[in-house]
Amino acid sequence: MRKANGDHGAYVRKVREDTQRYAHDLLADNETLRALAASLESEKLRLQDQVLRAQQDLARYQREQDRLREELRQIEDESRRFSARYAEVEQENSNLANLYVASYRLHGTVERQEVLSVIQEIVANLIGSEEVAVYELNAEAAALSLVGSFGIEPERHRTVPTGAGLIGGTVLSGETYVAAGDRPPDGLPQETDLTACIPLKLDGRVTGAIALFRLLPQKAGFQAVDRELFELLATHAATALYCSGLHARLTVGAGVPA
Repeated sequence: MRKANGDHGAYVRKVREDTQRYAHDLLADNETLRALAASLESEKLRLQDQVLRAQQDLARYQREQDRLREELRQIEDESRRFSARYAEVEQENSNLANLYVASYRLHGTVERQEVLSVIQEIVANLIGSEEVAVYELNAEAAALSLVGSFGIEPERHRTVPTGAGLIGGTVLSGETYVAAGDRPPDGLPQETDLTACIPLKLDGRVTGAIALFRLLPQKAGFQAVDRELFELLATHAATALYCSGLHARLTVGAGVPA
């Protein structure tokens, strides 16, 4: 009976020891898991910090990209402005060259027909009209006489009384006329297609006029350079016509064949 009790005690001790060892192992495993959880939490925090820094870097890169994109847009805008200005300067230089050549050619001859041909070329090539009448005021200043034309019926435009219609009115006012609508108001029947009329002036006195009728199809309207050409023709064409007329009279008076 003692042996049975002894075996029973040994068994109880063994169970107790096994239980204690199991509990110890559980505690050890628990500590391991707790350490692992702490490590994972630390890794989680580290990764969250990295994600936050990455997000901040991304936001900074995006801001930098936006800034560079805005700078690029400004540079492109500036480049377009420079290109447009360069084109304007080139056009201005071309206009000045054309004005110089036109002025030079008007004063390059004293032959009446050559002067009229130069006026025709200036109006056709630089202004854009192939329907033109050139008038001179007669000695009594009572009427304008047609001295040259192209693209029109000369008989319809042979004379214009001073003050009559738009062309005659331009001679009286001394101001360039430019049509504002499809049909000129208060115009003579032959002025239906009149687009502009330039008074020719010599020393401030009107000596004639250049009448422009229909423009070329590709010419939508007058620009600033056209008005500069009007001014050039108003003075230089008047001078050239006067000199050519004077030369013709002197030539005839001297008995030199024209």
